[in-house]
Amino acid sequence: MPFSSRLRIFLAMTEAAEILAKTGIPFREYGVTAVDSYCGFSAPQSPAFYLVQCSIIDLARAFESLQYPSLPYADAALEFEGEGAKVRFLCRDTIDQKGLGSLAITDFRRDPLDGRYYDPRGVYRALRERSFDPAEEVHENDLFETCLYLSRLRQSGTASLFKPSLPSSPSTLWQKDLLSHILQGPNSSAALDFLGESGFIAAFWPELEALLQVDHAKDCHPEGGGWSHTMEALRYRKTRDLRLSLAILLHDIGKARSASREGRRFDKHAEIGAGMAARFLRDLGYEAGIIEDVSFMIRWHMLPAALPRIPITSVQDIVFDQRFPLLLELFRCDEFSSFKGPDVYYAACAAYRAFQKFEKNPFRERDGRKKTKYSAAALPFFPH
Repeated sequence: MPFSSRLRIFLAMTEAAEILAKTGIPFREYGVTAVDSYCGFSAPQSPAFYLVQCSIIDLARAFESLQYPSLPYADAALEFEGEGAKVRFLCRDTIDQKGLGSLAITDFRRDPLDGRYYDPRGVYRALRERSFDPAEEVHENDLFETCLYLSRLRQSGTASLFKPSLPSSPSTLWQKDLLSHILQGPNSSAALDFLGESGFIAAFWPELEALLQVDHAKDCHPEGGGWSHTMEALRYRKTRDLRLSLAILLHDIGKARSASREGRRFDKHAEIGAGMAARFLRDLGYEAGIIEDVSFMIRWHMLPAALPRIPITSVQDIVFDQRFPLLLELFRCDEFSSFKGPDVYYAACAAYRAFQKFEKNPFRERDGRKKTKYSAAALPFFPH
């Protein structure tokens, strides 16, 4: 995620905290937002959870564009313009109140104004070990919370995770918050595996469930089928940028609907997958810019392998697109997750760097050929 975008979101979050402070509303970060701060995890593209000591009416007076999504973990929501910061507010009689969620760790909180942490349920020891205690009985929002913490921490002890009850009709915003938070965690694959085992993915995200039916040839994908490959690819991320993470998660969903043709086992799966991903993300309410970028990366995720062999003029609009470096990172995760070694990825990077070098050279065409004619405008160091 570009520094300018992170700065914009940070300033928006600071603005929300300042507004609450100016209006005299006591508040704390709580749950996964406080955990992220304590553990040093950065999740700027996920909603922040604020516990506020006020009524919804008081919040409405403080924020003009407040929404009321009726979520188990939020009485009100704030969406800053574009793809900026998002805040979920939980209103309580006091900011010291316990029992904010299903798990004890959800009561962990932090004052963003002075950076002080509060631990009313005694979870410090587990947090220091980057672990959490699972729920011991069914609660309303245990699936959501367990997935969020599994994406960041390991389960403590030897007790198995309690099988959660599935929500009967989860709202679009609930699903979007769930997926965004999972993908912003360093252990996204563990949370997604748990979500799959719970039956949620089969019930509500069948596009992802279909990856379980994608059977890969062992010589090409020793890591396993479509789902195993995708989970492995997520583990190779160097950045947890939401666009990249969504593209990795969805890059092969087109394989389930593709056919074998002329020696290609999953013919046109990239084109099919780009359309499927766009519909999936649109149904979850993701912003148009995110949908467009993710679709672009999925549509062209096979291209980098061919860069050293094809003329740049045939793909120059793609290669010189500002999103291409992120596409290369998707390609790296895709390649490395199949244990193929780095050679193909390094060759693609070398070809890309060569294209960039020629693009800046006034004496060369984009494909490296010498230019036969030069204009004075193209050579700024010539007087004209």
